[in-house]
Amino acid sequence: MTVLLIVLALLLVLLYFAGKYFFDFTFSRQDKPYDWESGLKPDDPITMIRDRAFWDSPEREEVEITSRDGLKLRGLFYDRGGETTVLFCHGYQGGPEELTGIASPLCAAGFNALLIYQRGHSKSEGSFFTMGVKERYDVLDWIDWINARKPGGKIALYGWSMGAATVMGALGEKLPENVKCAVEDCGYENLYDQLLASTSLYMPKLPCKAFFTGVLDVYCRLFRGFSIRLPLSRALEKCTVPVLFIHGSADSLVPYDNLDKCYTACASKKLRSSYAGAPHISSFGREPRRYLNELEGFIRACTE
Repeated sequence: MTVLLIVLALLLVLLYFAGKYFFDFTFSRQDKPYDWESGLKPDDPITMIRDRAFWDSPEREEVEITSRDGLKLRGLFYDRGGETTVLFCHGYQGGPEELTGIASPLCAAGFNALLIYQRGHSKSEGSFFTMGVKERYDVLDWIDWINARKPGGKIALYGWSMGAATVMGALGEKLPENVKCAVEDCGYENLYDQLLASTSLYMPKLPCKAFFTGVLDVYCRLFRGFSIRLPLSRALEKCTVPVLFIHGSADSLVPYDNLDKCYTACASKKLRSSYAGAPHISSFGREPRRYLNELEGFIRACTE
């Protein structure tokens, strides 16, 4: 009996450290300078367009809120005096810099832009992030900030990759009536499935991938206060605002079939747009004119 208890204890210890390893690998913050050159090299599968001049604009304002669980979250606000503010949510281990190529022309068209640092990234506090689980509530807090700053205005939500999951998660919560629409680009419908797919992509030789993904979920539940079993379809089933779904057909990181899954789950008015041959977060980089026309046209149609 004693031997059995010892073996069981050792097994639990091993599972704990396995869960911790995968948690640290997946969710721990990694502070590093933003690489403005990423997505520009010919051998880089991701195509990026950013606007450094817009980023460095003296008109930008650094802003801050406190999340409902006590973290200082920061963002950059570009006030163009417009009636509509677009709230931008960046992707996994990225930053608001990556969205400047989209935010800049929208600001030139008269929209205000709030580019946030998601929790656990760069200037926002948090030793880890949750890929949309807790971040969806941060979006609600940022919406409150916008409404205090621009009372009577309208709001559009935008996010890509992890930021898309953040936006879709927020759509399942009770939103103020002045939130008029949302845009998600290459988001995943289910966090657990996405992590399983990512493990298969980056750790192809790892045995029992589903088992270790389950171990990660148990670790997150017991020690970090969230679960990776977040089906965003549940949030989209509660959605009441129009949504534009975007995905590149050559996305190997977030499988392309997520476009149909998310679109089908959404209960509100919706549009979808597919970009042939575009890898992850590269639809804008591959076809910028088409992308901006669709994006601005959709937001204007929902806010005017």
